[in-house]
Amino acid sequence: MGYVAVTAGEEIIERAEELFEKQRVEGEGEDIDLDQVTGQLGRLTAQAMSEGGLYAPRLAALAVKQAQGDTVEAAFLLRAYRSTLERFDETVPVDPSEMVASRRVSPAYKDVPGGQILGPTKDYTQRLLDFDLIEGEPEDPTAAWDTEDAGDPERLTNVMALLRDEGLVAEPDAPEVDEPTDTTREPVSHPPDRDAVLQELARGETGAVTALGYSALRGYGQVHPTLGEVRVGRLPVRIEHPFTGDEVTVCHTEVSESEAIVPVYAKRDDPQFAFGYGLTFGRNERKAIGMTILDASIQLDGAEEPAEDAEFVLDVVDGMDSFGFIEHLKLPHYVTFQSTLDRIRAIREREGLDAGPAADGSTDAADRPAGDEAPPAAEVGDDD
Repeated sequence: MGYVAVTAGEEIIERAEELFEKQRVEGEGEDIDLDQVTGQLGRLTAQAMSEGGLYAPRLAALAVKQAQGDTVEAAFLLRAYRSTLERFDETVPVDPSEMVASRRVSPAYKDVPGGQILGPTKDYTQRLLDFDLIEGEPEDPTAAWDTEDAGDPERLTNVMALLRDEGLVAEPDAPEVDEPTDTTREPVSHPPDRDAVLQELARGETGAVTALGYSALRGYGQVHPTLGEVRVGRLPVRIEHPFTGDEVTVCHTEVSESEAIVPVYAKRDDPQFAFGYGLTFGRNERKAIGMTILDASIQLDGAEEPAEDAEFVLDVVDGMDSFGFIEHLKLPHYVTFQSTLDRIRAIREREGLDAGPAADGSTDAADRPAGDEAPPAAEVGDDD
């Protein structure tokens, strides 16, 4: 949709943008720097990276700062920047079990191999406002901890691997492909392969993924899983060396991973578990869990509920699409509204319905203000 500027339109648009920037920097407080955003608002930058499909914590912090904390706008900025980058290579697939976990909990097993690692979380405490933060940051509560004998992190056994060893997991039917689909370069076709579903869910808007996953839990679906485990940690990023061909680790990315276990009773002669999977950039456990529910729901035979319809889910959770369609309603729709207005007036006149007074008190249709009058100088042209 294109919007053509009319008299003084460009100048007014520039002033509106300048006002937006003034709103960000006005006040007596110091301008927040990117280190503060990444350090103190890490969950915000993680969400922006996840929805933007680009792992770049400092750029995500810049996007969050520029967007004044609007995560969808920040994700939009990251996707736009990502589209300008040259693709040098593709990474080698890594096994999520290689993750160095800073947090790992299993709701399914109390004594899970490797133990429960609560990590940094407020999951088990009351949600109460901490008024001490008004006056400034408190002292480090972990300063007195003895961490000398912490030891090296161990490789954790995946809960789903335990069930697979017992033959209790029904693996989904997956077509053999030479390489996975890249939904950032190829449009998703329906019905989509599972790799395309997971990619789109991983970049989906966090609130939408959570809401649709919740709809399945509330009865608008057939999936109410038990989480095998939820993990947060760092995964290596590896590529093949261009000269030696050896695999080399170039960096690490923080991710959140979740696997959901879903009982399948349809195969009465061999009852097993199905599963849903979720993995996303940064620490965003809520979205990863929502992904597992939607992944498991989409794998069901026959879409009976919204969360089970891949086309519906993937269209709705895309933050850029929903952002664009909702936000574009603020922009001029003069022609379409005038067309609708004329049609309704014509029907009422044909049916002999009383027109009633217009906004200016007149009753004659000829005296009513027309919807297609020239817009004020500050407005822009029509999109339709």
